[in-house]
Amino acid sequence: MAMAELPKEMAAGQQTAVQPYMFEPESDPEQQEAPEEVQQPRMNMDVSQWCSCGSCEQVPTEPENICCIEIPQVTRRLSYSSFLSNHHAWWTTMHGLEPVCLNVFSLQNALNIYRADYGPLRLRGIVHQYRYLACRSFVSWCWCFLGRRVRAVLPACVVLRIHAEFPDAEIQYVRFSPVLD
Repeated sequence: MAMAELPKEMAAGQQTAVQPYMFEPESDPEQQEAPEEVQQPRMNMDVSQWCSCGSCEQVPTEPENICCIEIPQVTRRLSYSSFLSNHHAWWTTMHGLEPVCLNVFSLQNALNIYRADYGPLRLRGIVHQYRYLACRSFVSWCWCFLGRRVRAVLPACVVLRIHAEFPDAEIQYVRFSPVLD
């Protein structure tokens, strides 16, 4: 194609192709949101200031200091139960938590499924395995599926209930850790 056949913009060195961010909306200073308030770390707050269920206690890491009522996936699971009107200590006393996450027979079944999918569970001690499987069962129950790079923080009341049901003699529990790329 000769130079005379090119469009004037291209002949002049201008590009007519789509450029990055060409169609992105520009910001409107009138509609800009106010800066978010800096929240005080929950580890420095009284539990009653952030817990709505009445069963939470302070835990050692900041991300885990979260109430079950604040997590939409957990409250959605709650909405399936008849306990919706009574929020007091509902996760630790809710009938669904015990058979799904704390019942030893359910956890043995979860272990069999885990072995079939991933091979042997490489954790020492049956109590450690049950604690791990109880957390996995709760995640599966509320979030349906999480993967290697997608994690969820369990509510403080649920973590404490699982730890109470399957205690570690040395009190060395695995805490939530975000995904590391």
